[in-house]
Amino acid sequence: MSAQRNYVCWTSRNVTATIPTEAATPSDAVLLATHAPLRIRRQAGVVGDDSATVITEFDVLDEFLTRGPNNGVLVAPVLGESGAGKSHLIRWVNAKIPAKSGRHIVYLQKTQTSLKDVIEALLVNQHDPELDEIRRRVSSLASGVTADEMEHKILAELAEALRTAKADNPYGKALVGENGLRLFFTDPLFEHHLLRPGAFIKRRAQHALHGRDADEPDVPLEFTVDELPLDIVDNDDIADASAAAQKLFRRLVASAPMQNEAVRLLNEYLDVAVTKAASLNVGDVGHAFKKIRERLVGQEILLLVEDVALIQGVRRDLLDAIIEVGVVRGEEKYATVRTLMAVTPGYYNEQLPETFRRRAEASSPIYQVDVDLNLEQSGGDQEDLLVDFFGRYLNAARVGKAALESAAPAVPDGCDACPYRASCHATFGTSGSGDAEYGLYPYNRPAILRAIRACAARDGDRVLFNPRKVLSRAIRDTLNSNIEVIESGKFPPAAFLAEESAVMRLPQLPTHVREQVEEDYSAEDAGRVESLLTFWGDAAKKKVSDDIVAVFSHPVLPDVGTDDGSDDGDLDGDGHDDGGAKRGELPRSLQKQLDDIDKWSQGQVLPQGLARDLRKIVREALVSRIDWFDTVIKDPDTMTLARAVPENARGVSIEGANENLALAVLPFVRIERSARNATTLKGLVLIRDGHPARAGDALARLDSLVSGSVDAAKHRIVDELAFDDASLIQAAGSLIKGAAACGALPAKPKDVDYVNACLWRDMTARPDAAARAPEWIAAYQDYVAARGKAVDQFMAGIGAAQGVSGGVYAIDIQRLLRIVGRAKEVANADDDSGVPSWCTDAQRKLKALLRTNERQILHWNGLTGRIRKYLPEEVSFTETVDAIVEAVKNGQDLGLIPVSNLQALEASNAQARDWDSRCIKEIERLAASVAEQSGTARLTSLGTVVGADLPKIAEFLESSSQWIEAGIRTAETSGGTIADVDNQLDETIKTWLEIVKESNS
Repeated sequence: MSAQRNYVCWTSRNVTATIPTEAATPSDAVLLATHAPLRIRRQAGVVGDDSATVITEFDVLDEFLTRGPNNGVLVAPVLGESGAGKSHLIRWVNAKIPAKSGRHIVYLQKTQTSLKDVIEALLVNQHDPELDEIRRRVSSLASGVTADEMEHKILAELAEALRTAKADNPYGKALVGENGLRLFFTDPLFEHHLLRPGAFIKRRAQHALHGRDADEPDVPLEFTVDELPLDIVDNDDIADASAAAQKLFRRLVASAPMQNEAVRLLNEYLDVAVTKAASLNVGDVGHAFKKIRERLVGQEILLLVEDVALIQGVRRDLLDAIIEVGVVRGEEKYATVRTLMAVTPGYYNEQLPETFRRRAEASSPIYQVDVDLNLEQSGGDQEDLLVDFFGRYLNAARVGKAALESAAPAVPDGCDACPYRASCHATFGTSGSGDAEYGLYPYNRPAILRAIRACAARDGDRVLFNPRKVLSRAIRDTLNSNIEVIESGKFPPAAFLAEESAVMRLPQLPTHVREQVEEDYSAEDAGRVESLLTFWGDAAKKKVSDDIVAVFSHPVLPDVGTDDGSDDGDLDGDGHDDGGAKRGELPRSLQKQLDDIDKWSQGQVLPQGLARDLRKIVREALVSRIDWFDTVIKDPDTMTLARAVPENARGVSIEGANENLALAVLPFVRIERSARNATTLKGLVLIRDGHPARAGDALARLDSLVSGSVDAAKHRIVDELAFDDASLIQAAGSLIKGAAACGALPAKPKDVDYVNACLWRDMTARPDAAARAPEWIAAYQDYVAARGKAVDQFMAGIGAAQGVSGGVYAIDIQRLLRIVGRAKEVANADDDSGVPSWCTDAQRKLKALLRTNERQILHWNGLTGRIRKYLPEEVSFTETVDAIVEAVKNGQDLGLIPVSNLQALEASNAQARDWDSRCIKEIERLAASVAEQSGTARLTSLGTVVGADLPKIAEFLESSSQWIEAGIRTAETSGGTIADVDNQLDETIKTWLEIVKESNS
């Protein structure tokens, strides 16, 4: 073939000018150049008459112009669904009507539907004071009336129309009159709601002033139930409305039939309200049009309406005026009006007045534009028509608007001067035949038919040709957006018309073919290869021609053919799927899931239940891959795993499964939509349902799928447990500080002492509990109890255990030493650093314990103070005990020992000799030194076990002092008895007296 490569034979300007949009109706020359024959059915009488015959648009034109009117009236309805081509027929007729004296054409385009545009067209360039006054009134709409003013005018006129309206049913009677629907349009609360952004009244006012926006659908603007102010849910807001409005609101909310009647009434009076809002009276336009007819008697008015439903405000007046009979008693009173109007069947049968329909059907047949082409049943002739339709627009895009208009009525062939004409037509094909044979480049016939199916519309089980979408998406958008793509050698792009194909659920390449493409090509080239095979491959399942591959600068294609999807998922052509499972041998429910996965890979949404099952399988595989040999911790429990690696999309996300996953959330495993992943998921489903032999290498693929996420999942679990180094360091710091506060850390600790402090636990009673303040000992006991759980968790974060429930039997000492080394600083710091959640209870109770330290110092000072009252520092406790024992021995015979149980006293004195009196000075030194200490050193001093005998010593000295002083008083009052005792007793008593006196001085 010739050297055609990456060649563009059109311009964006030509495409935009020749491929029509709603906003830009093409010129007559362009319209006629791109016009393809329509399928039109003519039927007499009512819609659906079986006597319909197929005719051409030329037949319609001839009948419309030559058929005898019925008393000066001919109304020819052109019926068709949206996008069927009914408006196109009106445009074609307008372009083909020959000029003729006495013929006045009124052309109402659906792109010019403002009141001003419609009325100006209807006045047929006629002038007199009355007609000019109507022009003057509506001309102010475009400049002198703001949107806000028009909105409030429509509300006010609707309210007035409803106030005076009559109703013929109970619901209607409740909705008209003073307390009816008008309240919604006058009450400030409901008025504000009705004029919220995007509300119906605002859009309706915009239409009246300026017509439809270019991107608006061609559906009439009418009230619906959704437009009623029923969604005010705040009772406080409702309370601001009038009592009558509140009552109506509650009745309307509670009654669906009343809502439907409200909508009917509003739509019935909407045109009246818009007309009056435009400063016109009902009937003004109809009267003016009839006056024009009267003025043009003997001539004809041809009224062409692209969509009667879109004529707002004056539709009722217009309909009445065009069916007004022109011949009365044999005399022509009004000029004949021939009306050709497009309308949807639903609007024709349900919205147009019966009188109008009856007169229309009495004057003309009904024409139904039949693009009801069920593409599921397409054949050769029908496909030829579709390709011809497509080819005409491709030719127009190459020729351009200016050339088409200058050559009219002939239609130039855009390929005539092309140096690649012969080879291009041989490679890509042509449409039509003879004089209307146009090149299909950059499409070929299979690509055109596929594109038409992608842009089709569904009606139940039928797939219907949608010319409007074909023009906009498959031709205009494709040609405009791919000029640089073609020139750079990258056409067709990946995902070519993929969205449309997915919506229409068109069959895609078999999964195994797409997987092969994904494996053999780069990501960019793989998408292009799939697009080329899917669209440009021929119907006989042969590969795309080498010439097309060369023209598009494609990489060499794989040795596979296209597939029309009729095998319902067979992937190797012999009734086997990816796993080798014959479809007939699998349960229907399983086969449906396999098919759903195939459809998912082709762009459809994966069913929620299936997506949930697949996430669970993949998540279990991910979790099972995690080991705790590197980061040694106790195996996490099920609840922790569920929080860290959830079974939902935050754990495993599947593209195209309607997950609504927040952008900031990064799942551990992201399963992208691809053929390879579809094969993997199908294999997993087969394994789950007991067919592992048919799953191929799904398990190996699953392992590969999750392997890259193991570390991230592992880290997330560690974070969830708060077993990361930072958390363990904070916890270790708290535990070291707590051990010091409990006296479990030596004054000059070594590394091993800090390790032991982290792991210390002791629920036994403290030997020095009696010497501790009650507040301190209670806080100590609370802390030690809470600390045990924290130590268990700490060990779980650095050690291995037998399963989830077993205890830790081995510790990662290297990690522990590293953590403890950094935790020493935390323990010695005064700031209150955060700890992991599992340590918060222990930390809180440690703080409570530390708050009692000052109280403990006061308690020690109180005990030593009591002792020093009787035991000066230069006197030893042993000497004092000996003196007391001697006093008992020498004074008991003289009756100087005033105790009831002398034997118990002697036993107590004997025990006192064994008490550790060194703790007195030890505690005195400790209490004096803590003021100069900080960190764990201070806590160690305060927490050390010391002074266990201190309370007993204080109590012993106090009780001994009491009975000795009592004995001395007895001796002193016995009349000189003291002088008569032997010298040893005298010496003992004097010694004790000196001790007591010195303590009190």
